[in-house]
Amino acid sequence: MILKLSNWQSRLSTYLVSAALAPFRYGAFDCGLFVAGAIEAMTGVDVVPALRGSYSDRRSAFAAVRSICGSSTMEELADYLTARHGMPEVAPVMARRGDPVQLRSGRRSSLGIVAMHGTDILTPYRGGLLLLPRAHATRAWHV
Repeated sequence: MILKLSNWQSRLSTYLVSAALAPFRYGAFDCGLFVAGAIEAMTGVDVVPALRGSYSDRRSAFAAVRSICGSSTMEELADYLTARHGMPEVAPVMARRGDPVQLRSGRRSSLGIVAMHGTDILTPYRGGLLLLPRAHATRAWHV
Protein backbone atom coordinates (compact mmCIF):
# COMPACT_ATOMS: atom_id res chain seq x y z
CA MET A 1 0.00 0.00 0.00
CA ILE A 2 1.29 3.44 -0.86
CA LEU A 3 0.69 6.48 1.31
CA LYS A 4 0.55 10.17 0.52
CA LEU A 5 3.46 12.28 1.69
CA SER A 6 2.76 15.04 4.22
CA ASN A 7 3.30 17.73 1.57
CA TRP A 8 1.40 15.88 -1.18
CA GLN A 9 -0.84 18.83 -2.05
CA SER A 10 2.01 21.20 -2.84
CA ARG A 11 3.90 18.44 -4.68
CA LEU A 12 0.82 17.64 -6.77
CA SER A 13 0.22 21.31 -7.51
CA THR A 14 3.84 21.73 -8.66
CA TYR A 15 3.52 18.65 -10.88
CA LEU A 16 0.29 19.93 -12.46
CA VAL A 17 1.81 23.35 -13.18
CA SER A 18 4.77 21.67 -14.89
CA ALA A 19 2.42 19.45 -16.92
CA ALA A 20 -0.15 22.11 -17.83
CA LEU A 21 1.13 22.82 -21.34
CA ALA A 22 2.88 19.54 -22.14
CA PRO A 23 1.50 18.12 -25.40
CA PHE A 24 0.17 14.57 -25.48
CA ARG A 25 2.85 12.17 -26.69
CA TYR A 26 2.87 8.40 -26.29
CA GLY A 27 5.69 7.30 -24.04
CA ALA A 28 6.42 10.82 -22.81
CA PHE A 29 3.14 12.41 -21.72
CA ASP A 30 0.09 10.20 -22.21
CA CYS A 31 -2.80 9.46 -19.86
CA GLY A 32 -1.10 6.57 -18.08
CA LEU A 33 2.19 8.38 -17.52
CA PHE A 34 0.36 11.55 -16.46
CA VAL A 35 -1.60 9.69 -13.78
CA ALA A 36 1.52 7.78 -12.70
CA GLY A 37 3.36 11.10 -12.42
CA ALA A 38 0.61 12.53 -10.24
CA ILE A 39 0.70 9.46 -8.00
CA GLU A 40 4.49 9.73 -7.76
CA ALA A 41 4.23 13.42 -6.89
CA MET A 42 1.83 12.61 -4.04
CA THR A 43 3.53 9.46 -2.73
CA GLY A 44 7.11 9.34 -3.99
CA VAL A 45 6.36 5.94 -5.59
CA ASP A 46 6.61 5.34 -9.34
CA VAL A 47 3.81 2.84 -10.04
CA VAL A 48 4.83 2.20 -13.68
CA PRO A 49 8.64 1.99 -13.90
CA ALA A 50 8.35 -0.85 -16.44
CA LEU A 51 6.39 1.38 -18.84
CA ARG A 52 8.74 4.34 -18.84
CA GLY A 53 10.78 4.46 -22.03
CA SER A 54 9.23 1.27 -23.38
CA TYR A 55 6.99 2.69 -26.13
CA SER A 56 6.63 5.66 -28.47
CA ASP A 57 3.33 5.21 -30.33
CA ARG A 58 -0.19 3.89 -29.75
CA ARG A 59 0.54 0.38 -30.95
CA SER A 60 3.67 -0.08 -28.85
CA ALA A 61 1.93 1.55 -25.86
CA PHE A 62 -0.79 -1.09 -25.85
CA ALA A 63 1.80 -3.84 -26.33
CA ALA A 64 3.71 -2.50 -23.30
CA VAL A 65 0.50 -2.41 -21.25
CA ARG A 66 -0.28 -6.00 -22.31
CA SER A 67 3.18 -7.13 -21.19
CA ILE A 68 2.50 -5.79 -17.70
CA CYS A 69 -1.07 -6.85 -17.00
CA GLY A 70 -1.98 -9.34 -19.72
CA SER A 71 -4.46 -7.06 -21.45
CA SER A 72 -4.08 -3.98 -23.63
CA THR A 73 -6.85 -1.84 -22.07
CA MET A 74 -6.48 1.07 -19.70
CA GLU A 75 -9.19 -0.56 -17.56
CA GLU A 76 -7.07 -3.66 -16.98
CA LEU A 77 -3.93 -1.61 -16.38
CA ALA A 78 -5.76 0.50 -13.80
CA ASP A 79 -7.15 -2.62 -12.10
CA TYR A 80 -3.70 -4.22 -12.01
CA LEU A 81 -1.83 -1.18 -10.68
CA THR A 82 -4.43 -0.09 -8.13
CA ALA A 83 -4.66 -3.62 -6.71
CA ARG A 84 -0.88 -3.96 -6.62
CA HIS A 85 -0.46 -0.66 -4.77
CA GLY A 86 -3.47 -0.88 -2.47
CA MET A 87 -5.59 1.89 -3.99
CA PRO A 88 -9.24 1.02 -3.34
CA GLU A 89 -11.87 1.63 -5.99
CA VAL A 90 -14.53 4.17 -5.03
CA ALA A 91 -17.56 5.64 -6.74
CA PRO A 92 -16.46 8.52 -9.00
CA VAL A 93 -18.48 10.97 -6.89
CA MET A 94 -16.33 9.98 -3.88
CA ALA A 95 -13.01 10.63 -5.62
CA ARG A 96 -10.88 13.35 -4.06
CA ARG A 97 -8.34 15.71 -5.56
CA GLY A 98 -5.45 13.82 -7.08
CA ASP A 99 -7.32 10.51 -7.23
CA PRO A 100 -7.01 8.60 -10.51
CA VAL A 101 -10.14 8.20 -12.60
CA GLN A 102 -11.09 6.30 -15.72
CA LEU A 103 -12.84 8.13 -18.53
CA ARG A 104 -15.10 6.03 -20.76
CA SER A 105 -14.70 2.28 -21.05
CA GLY A 106 -13.57 -0.31 -23.55
CA ARG A 107 -10.86 0.16 -26.17
CA ARG A 108 -11.15 3.95 -26.06
CA SER A 109 -10.89 4.41 -22.31
CA SER A 110 -8.35 6.79 -20.87
CA LEU A 111 -7.19 7.93 -17.46
CA GLY A 112 -7.04 11.22 -15.61
CA ILE A 113 -7.02 12.64 -12.11
CA VAL A 114 -9.41 14.74 -10.07
CA ALA A 115 -8.25 18.36 -10.28
CA MET A 116 -7.02 20.28 -7.24
CA HIS A 117 -10.37 22.02 -6.69
CA GLY A 118 -12.10 18.63 -6.72
CA THR A 119 -14.88 19.35 -9.21
CA ASP A 120 -13.23 18.54 -12.55
CA ILE A 121 -10.89 16.01 -14.12
CA LEU A 122 -7.53 16.62 -15.77
CA THR A 123 -6.22 14.43 -18.59
CA PRO A 124 -3.52 14.98 -21.25
CA TYR A 125 -4.58 16.36 -24.60
CA ARG A 126 -2.86 17.71 -27.73
CA GLY A 127 -2.03 21.12 -26.28
CA GLY A 128 -1.66 20.26 -22.61
CA LEU A 129 -4.04 19.27 -19.88
CA LEU A 130 -7.72 19.07 -20.73
CA LEU A 131 -10.23 19.99 -18.04
CA LEU A 132 -13.38 17.88 -18.13
CA PRO A 133 -16.47 17.78 -15.93
CA ARG A 134 -16.21 15.20 -13.20
CA ALA A 135 -19.30 13.48 -14.64
CA HIS A 136 -17.02 12.02 -17.35
CA ALA A 137 -15.43 9.67 -14.79
CA THR A 138 -16.70 6.09 -15.00
CA ARG A 139 -14.43 4.69 -12.25
CA ALA A 140 -12.14 6.10 -9.56
CA TRP A 141 -9.57 5.01 -6.97
CA HIS A 142 -8.27 6.61 -3.77
CA VAL A 143 -4.55 7.15 -3.48
